[in-house]
Order: sequence, then structure tokens, then C-alpha cells
Amino acid sequence: MTEDDIYPLLAMLAGGRVYPYVVPLDNDDLPAVPAPYVIFSIPTDVSGDVLCGQAESTLHIQVDVWAETNDEARAIRAEALSRLEGLSPTEVTRIPGYDTTTHLYRATLEITVIA
Repeated sequence: MTEDDIYPLLAMLAGGRVYPYVVPLDNDDLPAVPAPYVIFSIPTDVSGDVLCGQAESTLHIQVDVWAETNDEARAIRAEALSRLEGLSPTEVTRIPGYDTTTHLYRATLEITVIA
């Protein structure tokens, strides 16, 4: 499973402002798109070992939702989880946050899937 498999599942979130790994930046290294927006990544992909080689992979997928209000960030995060349910996540972690530079709320979703 790659980012190309995940993008179509999340593409319609936040008015289509969904990006792998990093949001487009302006000349000041600040987001060049308005909030809300979604950034997703696959920070780890661990393959299991069996006698005949490598088996399935355990992937950790992270989705960061940035919005002007905490409620909006959480709502989009919930929608992201709903769209990723088809991957049968085995672990789900939700993390809140706030960025003092952009003054945006961050709602992080981390899931673990077997691929």
C-alpha cells in the first residue's frame, strides 16, 4: 500500500485540499492554501518475516487535519477515519494540537493497518 492508494480515500476532505507529507508553502514557509487542509503520510511500513521471505506489512498511517477551530478539525478527522475504515484499522489514536505560528488547530489521526 502506498500514498497513491490512500489519496483517493481522502481526496474529497477539506474541499479537496489534501496533500501527502507537506502542504504547499509560500515564500515565508507558511501554508499557501487556506484552512482547513489535510496532510497524510505513511511514517512506517514494517514487513513481517516468515520462513519463505517477507509476509504482510504493518503500516502506520497518519492524517493531520488543520483548521481554524478545534471542532472543525475534529469533524474532518472523524470523516477521515470513516473513509479509512475500509482498510480495517487495528489501532486508532486521536491527538489534539494547536500551532502558535499559523494559529490553526491540529487534529491528528494515527491508524495501524495490515496490508
